[in-house]
This record gives sequence, structure tokens and C-alpha cells, in this order.
Amino acid sequence: MSGRTVKRAALIFLPLALAAVVIPYLLYSNQVNAIRLVAESTEQRIVDIARQRVALPVASTIADVSYLSEQDALRGLLAKGDEESLRRLESEYLVFAKSRRFFEQLRFIDTRGQEIVRINRTPTGVELVPPDQLQNKADRYYTTETLKLDHGQVFISQLDLSVEGAVIEQPPKPTLRVGAPVFDEVGTKRGIVVINYLAERILDRVLDLSDAVAEIWMLNSEGYWLLGPKDSAFAFMYPDRMGRTFAAAYPDIWQQMQAAPTGQVANELGRFTYTRAEAAVDQSGVAAPTASSWFIVVHTPRAYSTAQTSDLRRDFIGASAVLLLLVAAVSLGFARYQIHRRDAEQRIRLNEAKFRAVTETASDAIISADRHGLIRYYNPGAERAFGYSEQEMIGEPLTRLMPERFRQAHAEGLQRYLNTREEKVIGKTVELVGLHKDGREFPVDLALASSEVDHDLFFTAIVRDITVRAEAQRKLRASEARFRDLLESAPDAVLITDDQGGIQLANAQAEQLFGYRREELIGQPIETLVPERYRGVHVGHRKGYVGAARTRPMGAGLELYGLRKDGSEFPVAISLSPTQTVEGMAVFCSVRDITEQRASEAKIRDLNRRLQLDNAELTAVNKELEAFSYSVSHDLRAPLRAIDGFSQALVEDAGPLLNTEHHTYLNRVRQAAQRMGLLIDDLIKLARVTRTDIRIDDVDLSEIAQQIMGGLQDSAPERRAEFVIAPQLRAKGDPRLLQVALDNLLNNSWKFTAPRSPARIELGKAKVDGKSAFFVRDNGVGFDMTYAGKMFGAFQRFHDAREFAGTGIGLATVQRIIHKHGGRIWAESQPGSGATFFFTL
Repeated sequence: MSGRTVKRAALIFLPLALAAVVIPYLLYSNQVNAIRLVAESTEQRIVDIARQRVALPVASTIADVSYLSEQDALRGLLAKGDEESLRRLESEYLVFAKSRRFFEQLRFIDTRGQEIVRINRTPTGVELVPPDQLQNKADRYYTTETLKLDHGQVFISQLDLSVEGAVIEQPPKPTLRVGAPVFDEVGTKRGIVVINYLAERILDRVLDLSDAVAEIWMLNSEGYWLLGPKDSAFAFMYPDRMGRTFAAAYPDIWQQMQAAPTGQVANELGRFTYTRAEAAVDQSGVAAPTASSWFIVVHTPRAYSTAQTSDLRRDFIGASAVLLLLVAAVSLGFARYQIHRRDAEQRIRLNEAKFRAVTETASDAIISADRHGLIRYYNPGAERAFGYSEQEMIGEPLTRLMPERFRQAHAEGLQRYLNTREEKVIGKTVELVGLHKDGREFPVDLALASSEVDHDLFFTAIVRDITVRAEAQRKLRASEARFRDLLESAPDAVLITDDQGGIQLANAQAEQLFGYRREELIGQPIETLVPERYRGVHVGHRKGYVGAARTRPMGAGLELYGLRKDGSEFPVAISLSPTQTVEGMAVFCSVRDITEQRASEAKIRDLNRRLQLDNAELTAVNKELEAFSYSVSHDLRAPLRAIDGFSQALVEDAGPLLNTEHHTYLNRVRQAAQRMGLLIDDLIKLARVTRTDIRIDDVDLSEIAQQIMGGLQDSAPERRAEFVIAPQLRAKGDPRLLQVALDNLLNNSWKFTAPRSPARIELGKAKVDGKSAFFVRDNGVGFDMTYAGKMFGAFQRFHDAREFAGTGIGLATVQRIIHKHGGRIWAESQPGSGATFFFTL
């Protein structure tokens, strides 16, 4: 090797060597950043998925306990309290618990803490606890906390371990308790409904996400691990582990987690990605206490992050070394080439003259390069394909036309061919990626040939732009991928058959539903999944369907059954959809197990029959009540009229013979008889209100109140009274019943403001606990709120009848009218400071 060659090679080597080190380093740095960003994004996505997996089961349980607290069977038990009502509630609790396989216990507990009904889950199903095994839970925190709640509120406990007899159950059983108060028809709190939810499901679903990250933890609101390091989970349940908390182990991270509900923090211990998971609010608007919250934390130690890039770092060092060697080899070869360039160029020009005659008119790109990878020929087709002119590319390395990520492999392949003449690509057509002058990459077909001229090696490439074909293939692959994703994510079993009924494709749900692996199903007739007694007729139906295929449900009006691998049968609903393919007709069969649906339909039919019986019984009771009201109205009035009439006659006929005390006795007899007559009238009105059907219309409460208050003022013009009626108070209800209700409320206010001058009576509308409510307010004598719970009962009076007349039926009548409109009524008062009656409709 001459000194001139070595000197020339050194000049070429230095800049190339610098590029061979700097470029891989930049690629390495970019790749490291990309790995970090992907890891952070993955961790954020995992904690968000975990948050949903925690919140959704809790929201579902809130909806269940809210439903159970308003259940008709429970209201029936509260109203009647008999054994039949209790048996009905127990039966419905058993049915409900069977459909909720993560409920460990379902209980109804009265206000004393005594269990009335309890359903336990056993390894074989659910069972009703016998009465002699029911316990008093008055000392349990969830009992006392739930009993404090108002209507529509729900208690949610922290997630802890189940304890029985002050001892943690073994194996440990993570449990979440959800409770709701129960009120009867008159608004009295009668107990609570409590569900013990097996929270192991929540923890397992969070733990299922751990494969994608280093560590995933779940913490409670106090910083204790519920899912985390060994022996640290539920440490608050064990006295000897009370100090093992996330808050103590990572105080700085815990402090930041309290300040922001979602975030990502890094320190010397690694990266912490977290989010707060709170008890949700269901669609019925039931509120869950905000204290019931948890944190999902993904912890990525620094060692874990470093390990993710260690292979990349090793590859960078190795690639740099190889590149330097290759650059050295290329530099030496290029130096030799330049020294002998003049002679080589003369030979190439002679060959090019012959070559151009064929290639100048070719539509494909034709490019020739020497053994060093330098372009020697570049036809017009190549100019069109790559955007470079011939002057720009002649003498340039062939790698300029390919993305940088492929250049190293090209150089190695070229060197390998020069060393071994192993034809891995030579003489074949391969699909590669080209690089346009504007930086755009595009797919190409490359046919490569080699030739040797004067002991020098040349390569000729015919390149065709296949962008259109590649895009079509990409769209086809994407479409197939989307189809398979949809197929696998379908909630039902999906089978695709050909026009002969042979199974061509089955999804995961089909495997799970029928018990076969999909490899066992492919190629089998669809009748394999049909009970044997139906197979003959099924073949006829299938052939008829292929002859006139259309999208429709299968077997409308019929009961269809599927056959599992183990021989068991189950009811199914099937939908068929035909499609035409290049191989003939294919039929999409969607199969759904409707075992539970059939059971629900049977239950609904049973409930409908029971409802018809109940309606018939209610009709009979109403007729009896009507007969009783008639009897009371006629049979009791006659004796009362006789008592009053004969007493008056006695006063008139024997008046002079009677002393003052005798007159007092007779007056008291007459007053009692007259009062009894008023009581009978009010009782009949109350009964009529109970039986009256509601006729809903638009009612102007302001106009009704104006009429009533005008009549009150006319009845006692000497009284000074101020009436305040808010304008445009409108409501949806029965006009006649609402007039009765307002008449009773306003007459009450008129009666109890008699000692006041001036009296003030107001009708208006206000927001109470975020909801609109009407009110009647006065400045009368008021009453003691200690007895407010009794005021809407019949015959209940807070004042002496000699001071304020009345029968004690009016407010009971008002309450029944408001309840028939689906509303509620309550009062606020202080003795001597007036009273306010609120009601909703």
C-alpha cells in the first residue's frame, strides 16, 4: 500500500469517523428519551384504567344498596310486619344476592342494630341465615354511621379485612361495606340495608395491570397499603404493623399526592405515577361520602428504568465500534478508488454508452453503483422516483437514497457480499424503503444484479415505486386487524361459517361459551354446536337460509339451545348476517347465552301474576273501606243526632227545674256529640282522600290560596290579618285534592294566629337541600318540635281543644294528599314563634 493511499484514506476517515460516532449517539439519545416518554405514558394510562376498575364496582354497589333501601318488599314488611312480608323480603334478597356473585353478605338491620334478614354467600351459593343465628350489630361502626344518614344518602366504608368475633378471618378477606338508611311511608327511619362487597375482586383487577409496569400499589386515604409490598398490605389491621404505611415510607410523595389528585413525581427512589380513585355518584344522584377514596400508585424504581436502556447503551457502543471499522475500511477503499479513478472512469464511460441506450427510456429507476457503493449511473426514471437530478447523484453513495436506519445494514451486506459472494439479495426482488430528496420515505421493489468488468465489481438496481400498492396492502392489513379486534372484543360468541355450514372462524367468547378451543371448531360443521335432536331440522333451515340470505334473528318465536363440549345444553339467542366473499357466501352467527334472561323472564311473569292478585285484593279492600265509610256516615250519625236532640229538648223542657251544674253537664253532652259528628266527617274525608284517584293537571296554587284567604277574612272581618301570597306558584297535581290540602294548611294558620294582631300568613316557594319546596308560614303560637314526628297522625293535637277547636284529622289528610302526589311534608316551629309547613310535589 502506497503512502499516498494511506494519506488519502486518513483525510477521508476523520470526518466519517466523527459522523459515525455523533450520529449513533444522537440516535441513542433520542431512543432513550422515547423509551422514557413511552414508559411515563404507559404508567399514566395504567393508573387511569386502575382508577376506573376501582370506581365502577363501588358505583354499582351504591346503586344496588339504594335500590334495596326503596324495595317494595321491604316497604311491605315495614307497613305490615307480618311473617308473609318477611318471607317475601327474604326470597327477594336471595334472588338478588344470587345475581351478585361478589356480595358476601346482604342484610336488613333495624334501628336497634338487630339483624332482621341476612343473606350469606357460601362456597356453593347463597343461603338465608336462620333467625336464631341473627346478631345485633349496634356496636359496629357501619351501623352507627349509616343510621346517621338522611334519605337518599349512602355510607361507604373504607376497604378493610373482614373481622368475626374481633379476629381477622383467615384467609384474609378484603371487604367493602355499603349501607343506606330505610324510611317508611311517613318518613320515619326504620333501619338500614348493608352490603358486604368482596373487595378481593377490585384488588385482583388492579393487580392484573402489573404486567405492564414495575410495581402497582393501591392505598387508602390514610396512606396505608391495600395492595403493595409484602407484609405491608392492610397493616392498619395488625397492631404490630401499624407503622408500615406509604405515607411513612415516602413522606414527600405522600404530601404531593394530598395536594393534587393526579400526578407524576420522580426522586432518587424512582418515578411515582398516581391518581385518586373516589366512590362515584350513580345515575340516580345518590351521593357517596367523599372520605371513601383510594390512591392508585405505579412505582418505577431507578434500577428498573436503567435496565430498560442498558441493552440500547450496549448496542450503541457496539454499533459505534463497528461503524468506525467500516468507516476505516470504506475510507481506505475510497482512497484506492480515487487514486485509480481516472482509469476506472474511462472504462465506465465505455460501458455507460451501451447501458444508456437501453435505460434512458425505462419507466423504472435504474441505478448502477461500484463495489464501494458509489453511484455511477442514474437514469431519468431514478430522477422522477427520488427527486435528485443525475448531476446531484453521480459519485454519491447509494445509501443517500435510503433512510439512515438502513444504511449500516446496507454497508454490512455489501461488505459481506464482497467477502463471500453470498447472494442473499443479488438476483432477487425484495421490498425496501426509499428516501426522496424532500425527506419523504416511500416503499420500493428492488431487483439487484451484479457484474464484473475488468476485475472491478458493479451493481445494477432496478427500482420501482410501489406506494400505491403498499398503501392498499396497509389498508387491507389495518382493516383485517380492526375486524379481528372487533371480533375478539365482541360480548357475544361469534362464529363465521361458509355456505356449507363449515366453521371458518370463532372468537374467544365462542371458546368460552361452548368449551371448545377454536382449533377444534375450525372446519367442523355448525351442527356440532346444536343438540342432536335439532340437527336434522337445522340442516334444512341452514340450506333454506343460504338460498335467501338476509340479516335477521334466528328462530323468532322459538326456544333455541346450544350444546357445549361437555354435553350440557343452554338456551341461546342467535342473529345471522350474510356477506359475499371471493370464496363464496359467509354467514356471521352471533350467539348469546340467555340463561339468566330466561330466569328473569320467568321471575317477571311470576311477579305479574302476584301483582294481579294484589290488585284484586286491593280492589276488594277498597270496596270494604267504602262500605265501612258509608256505615260510619249513616249508622253513627243517627245516635249522635239523637243524643244532641234529646239533650236540647231536656234543656228546653226542664230548664227551670235544672240547676247550673245540670245545665253544664247537658251542654258538655251536646258539645261532645257535635264534636263526634265533626270527627266522623273528617274521618270520611280522610278515607275519601285515600281512595281518590289522582287526576294530574296544571294547578295555580296562588289563585287557590287567594280564594281561601278571602273566605277566611270574610268569616272574621274584625280580625287584623296580613296575607302574603307569592305570584305564579304553579304545580302539577290534582286540583281538587291540592285545594283540600291548602284549605287545611291555611285554616290551621288562621286558627293558630288568632291570639296575634296583626296575624301574618304567607304562601311561597323556597330551595330546601337543593330542591324546590312550597311552604305555608305564620306567626302563630307554634309548637314544640319534640313532638313533630306525631303531628301528621290522625287525632294528634298539640293544643287543648278548649283553646283551639279541631279534630286532629286535618294534617293527616294533608299528608296523605302530598304522599299521593309523590311528595313529602314536614314542619319547622318553636313555641310562641309561629310555624312553617314545607311540602313538595
